[in-house]
Amino acid sequence: MSREFYGPTANAEIFINRLLGLPATGKEQDWEFELADPKKIDEILNALESKGLDFELQSALSLLLISSIEEASDLDIINDVQLDRARKFFFDNTEVRERMSFYWLELDRAADKTLVRRLISCSQF
Repeated sequence: MSREFYGPTANAEIFINRLLGLPATGKEQDWEFELADPKKIDEILNALESKGLDFELQSALSLLLISSIEEASDLDIINDVQLDRARKFFFDNTEVRERMSFYWLELDRAADKTLVRRLISCSQF
């Protein structure tokens, strides 16, 4: 699978909007930024850890997760347990991690590159 990733598929957005009860209109330009919500981080992590999602859904949820974590960091409500769970998910899911690296770092979409690097680093637990 390609590590290049330019955003979620429309079907992935629709599925995740329903899964998480997101207030989507279907007109979002930057879905992962517009619907980011620090209050949804645990729910996103639970879905990612459930192992029942395909690669596209994992990738789309990961975008929303990272954007929500960046927002939590901006609000100074970042949670170390959530960060550890996210890091473990990315450590265990190489292809998703590579997509996130491309999207957030290579495409220069991250507001806080240090935080994103910390999330998707390959260091073991």
